[in-house]
Parts: sequence; structure tokens; C-alpha cells
Amino acid sequence: MSDKSFPGLPLFDSAKYFNQIPRNAVFPDQSPAVEKFVLSLGVDGALDDYRYTRDFLASYSKKSQDTYDKFRGDAERLLLWAWLIQRKSVVELRRRDLEEYTDFVAKPDSNWQAPATVRRFLSTNGRREPNEDWRPFRLAGAGKGRLNTKSWQGLFSNLSVYFNYLMAEDYAPGNHIPIVKKNCPYLRQETGINTAKRLSELQWEYLLSTAVAMADADQAHERTLFVIATLKSLKLRISELSERPNWLPVMSHFHRDHEGNWWYRTFGKGSKERDVSISDEYLKFLKRYRTHRGLTPLPSKDSSEPVIESRVKKRGIGSRQLRNIVEVAFTESCESLLKDGFEVEAAELRAATTHWLRHTGASMEVAAGRNLAHVQADLGHGSIRTTDELYVDSDNMERASSAKAQDV
Repeated sequence: MSDKSFPGLPLFDSAKYFNQIPRNAVFPDQSPAVEKFVLSLGVDGALDDYRYTRDFLASYSKKSQDTYDKFRGDAERLLLWAWLIQRKSVVELRRRDLEEYTDFVAKPDSNWQAPATVRRFLSTNGRREPNEDWRPFRLAGAGKGRLNTKSWQGLFSNLSVYFNYLMAEDYAPGNHIPIVKKNCPYLRQETGINTAKRLSELQWEYLLSTAVAMADADQAHERTLFVIATLKSLKLRISELSERPNWLPVMSHFHRDHEGNWWYRTFGKGSKERDVSISDEYLKFLKRYRTHRGLTPLPSKDSSEPVIESRVKKRGIGSRQLRNIVEVAFTESCESLLKDGFEVEAAELRAATTHWLRHTGASMEVAAGRNLAHVQADLGHGSIRTTDELYVDSDNMERASSAKAQDV
């Protein structure tokens, strides 16, 4: 009998704690609640589902935290739905089952939704215990929670990779995701203008001035200002500034070449290192932040301090903390925009995410006439076509301008 009222427990911890589990252990020793939950389900194959999914996630947990989080979220939700609602092992799911799952994802039961993102596990007396407030889905509202076309595409892509892995391990008999995706009524073919979501010149001006004012008023926000400036100016993904199991951004990653040019070395998507060029204007923010921390204005090749410091000495901070820092500045900027009468701009900024800063930096550089190939190299795009499609919108601007002149 299915149970929509109980959303289950989180199954897999963050990459940091996941990687501390011995490879020969099925369940984490520090969280017996997960083992008890899986074994108490009474679903044939649930234990094997858990074991194979854990092995699947292990192949990503030391590469990219963001990629691990995406695969973990989609696999975890599917497992819980299969076990609690369908009362089946994940490998027993057929096309019609998975079509029902897409309906559930489109409109999850209210008991499966939380009003905000919360941590899956909490540390209690040396143990990692499931957080009772966690839910598999985020409550829809305020422009968030509903899946857009890109999110649906990501879901199907992640689940297809997951089932292909289970097939390769001779655990799953097949992969029905491609046909489910083809027939999905929620996945619309978009033919509209394909541009990156980014801040306008006005929104960026307000965000930067707000962050400066916050730092001037409270030194604790010097970090806020530096994070905002770094994500936008260096066009970084949030993962490229955060501490990960295999990467800690440190100050020596800022380096100067023999011509006097400054660069920032980062470890990005696809486990590739790249050097990002640095503007003279950005160096002012770097100097300000380092001086605030009691460091020399500019780093040396021996500077081992984390780029963004945490409360723990010689440790960086994670992507969740970085997002929280940015969201505080976004909220303050929205208030400033509203006070000055910019209601539309404030509403748009309220819906923005941290990744918009990367898009903002790139689009402003392209609009200013910077060589597209140079922007591509800084972004780490494998193809200049990707950069061109996202950030070159001169044709669309001309099209919009010509439309304004037309009579009704």
C-alpha cells in the first residue's frame, strides 16, 4: 500500500561526509537511522537499490560537488517515490510508472514539500542524523519550486545516466527514460530567444553599491562585497569559489605573470583547471579584502590562506554558505530598488540566483566589445558557439528596436 503522507528520510549526505564512509560499508556507521529506514520498508530490492545508487554517486562525489548534488537529488527522490508510493524496487519501474513519476514531480504531494531548502543531515553527538524538517521537494511559490524546461531536461538527463549505470552493472534490465522524455507533456520545445539570465546595468549598479555600503557599515560584510565582486568580475561558477572534497581555493591561485598581468587559477567543470584574466578594477576589491583580513594587499605564490575564509582556520566555505552570502546582498538591493521606485527591477532581482552574476560579468564584457574568444576562455566554455549563443544578442536588440518604431 502506497504512502504519500510520509516522504521518507534523506538517504545520502553531502559529498564531504559521503566520502568519509568506508567503501566496503553499505550504510554510514554514524547514521543508523538510514539503515533502519531502508530495512524496514518491506520492499524487495530496496537494499540493493540503495547499494547500487550509493556506488553510482561515489563516482561523482570526489569530482564536482554540484554534479554530485544534482545526481543525488534526482536519484534520491526517485528511490523514495518508488519505495513509498509504488512499493517497488527502482529497477522494477516501467515506462508507465515513470510517466506517473513525472506527474508526481510536476505536482508533488504537499507532505513531500518543504517551504525552504534545509540540510539533509545534522551533526548530533558525533553522529550524522537525518533532519526531520527535510523534504524531497521545495514548495512552489515566489517564482521558485516549479520546474522549467531546462530543469526537466536536467532531470531526464540525470535519470538516464543513472539507469545507464544500473544497466552497465547488470542491475537494471533497461532504460525507459528516453521514451518517457519524448512523451513528457511538461517538456516544451522552446524556440524563443536563448539568452542567459543576468542582471541589468541598473540592477548590478544597485547590487554593487549596496554591497559596498554594507561593508562600510559592518566589517563582517567585507566578505560579502568580495564574494559579489569575485563571482561577477571573474565570471565564476559558485563551485569554483567554494571548498570541495578535491579542491580548496587559496590565495596563491591569484598569480602574476612576467608581463605584470594578474590571473586566477580555478578548477572547473569537467575537472579542468583554467586561468581567468583579472581586470585592474577587480584588483581594488582583492586588495581591500586582503587588507581587511590583515594580509598584504596582494598575494604571493606562497599565500596559502583560503580565498574565502570560514570560521575554521585554514578552511574555505561551501557552496551553500556562498549562496546565503549572495542572497543577503540581493535582498538588501531589492529593498533599495523598491525605495527608489524601481518595482519591476526589484521583482526581477528577487528571482535571481547566484549564477546570474557569472552571466552578468560575461554579457557586460561582450557588450563592451571584448574579444569573444577571450571571454570564452575565461568562462571555460568548450565551444565559442556556446558563448556566442548565450551572450551575443545584438541581433535581438536590433529586432526589438525596429519593432518599437512600428505603428499599431
